[in-house]
Amino acid sequence: MRDITKFADPAVMKAVLTERLPLLCPGSGAITSFQVQHVRYFPKKKSEDTRLAACYHLGVRDSDLQRERTVILYCKAFRGGHSQREIHTLAQQRAGTEALPATSHHFRDLDLLLWVFPEDPAIPHLPEASDPERVTAHLPYSSLPKGLDGPGDVRSVEVQIINYRPELRCTTRYDLHWGAADQPQHLTIFGKTFRSGEGRDVYARSEYLWTRFSGVEDDVIFAQPLGYTSAVQTLWQLGVEGAPLCCVIGENNCDSYLRTVAKGLAMIHHSDLAGLPTWTLDEHLTELDKKIEKLHRAVPSLAKELELLTQRIHRDLPNPSDIPLRPMYWDFHVNQLLAQDGKLAFFDFDELAIGDPLQDIANFIVDLHFRDVRLSLARRMAKSLYDSYRSQVKWEVPIDRIRWHARVQFINKAYRVYISQPPYVKERVEEIIHMAAQETMLDWIDNASLIEEMSR
Repeated sequence: MRDITKFADPAVMKAVLTERLPLLCPGSGAITSFQVQHVRYFPKKKSEDTRLAACYHLGVRDSDLQRERTVILYCKAFRGGHSQREIHTLAQQRAGTEALPATSHHFRDLDLLLWVFPEDPAIPHLPEASDPERVTAHLPYSSLPKGLDGPGDVRSVEVQIINYRPELRCTTRYDLHWGAADQPQHLTIFGKTFRSGEGRDVYARSEYLWTRFSGVEDDVIFAQPLGYTSAVQTLWQLGVEGAPLCCVIGENNCDSYLRTVAKGLAMIHHSDLAGLPTWTLDEHLTELDKKIEKLHRAVPSLAKELELLTQRIHRDLPNPSDIPLRPMYWDFHVNQLLAQDGKLAFFDFDELAIGDPLQDIANFIVDLHFRDVRLSLARRMAKSLYDSYRSQVKWEVPIDRIRWHARVQFINKAYRVYISQPPYVKERVEEIIHMAAQETMLDWIDNASLIEEMSR
């Protein structure tokens, strides 16, 4: 497997892992389903330094009990025998610490390292946080209902992995059961387990937003934090009822929901959140230039278009003096919103930063292009957000600055597609760069007649 991108191919990897399943998951039979998630391709100028990481979600049927279960695998693929070097690197990182190294499987013939969840080379406490019995020692009892005061009160815990990003974090749903058999009690909470202490900062932000804005607006909900446990580097949060906004939005409720989106964003942007990292325009450009260079090498057919796009982005760079530096989401998108009876719940405050608040508006609009939303509805949503947000904030909302951020975000999307190596990756990257290069990008957003025309 000299082409390292094959490790992102579900058909290839299902066959590879089927052969090795007895070693990875003793007692397992056939693989009944297979998904590749969170691929990260790291191209290097030196081919032998190129590597790829991926997460595999397998449906596996037990050979004896004939029941199905989910198995999560994390792999790191290398070239030139560098998997052996990675083993030494990981050992050195663990030297002098109390944490035991995560158990890995080394397949020399593939130049591959592989871990079976919850083993993770960067999150040694994940096995404890994801185990239904061991996790009871770490729950935020001081914030839980009366009668659920300690581990002895917990009758059982059901654990469901919601979003696992290897070496970064894992979001887990915990269904807690307690109380007498004739009066059973149940509560759903979520835990976000981080690789190190960054969860403490996220907890502080979440607590500020919850304390500052809870009950201020009837239709804006901020997820309630319950605590932070340093022993397992986990932020605890009360479960929020609701459905993803994309699943419930339509022509009849679009404007109402987007007014609420604008209201919630404005509350964050006007807040006094402290201790956030600051991102300048120069830092944006530095990172963007690196990504464009890699896209240029990966898709030479885009050379001219990328050159012109780079020139335009540098030429149209907003004047820093015109930008009100405010707290912002940084990577705001529609999946960070849950809808419930006309209300919207905001959560996922991991990447909050100080910067241009219009970046959040642009990111949301661009993200709609990659969701299962009709183009006419997506543009109406963008228009509603733009108009509502302008009425909520005390600063100017020039369309030129939103357009600049939108071009940047399209390039970021193209780069994310490239490093995730999906099928037809070059064609998809080309398509997104074409979107970024559109001369008339967002011209329709403040032109009602154009929106009406495009909707027909």
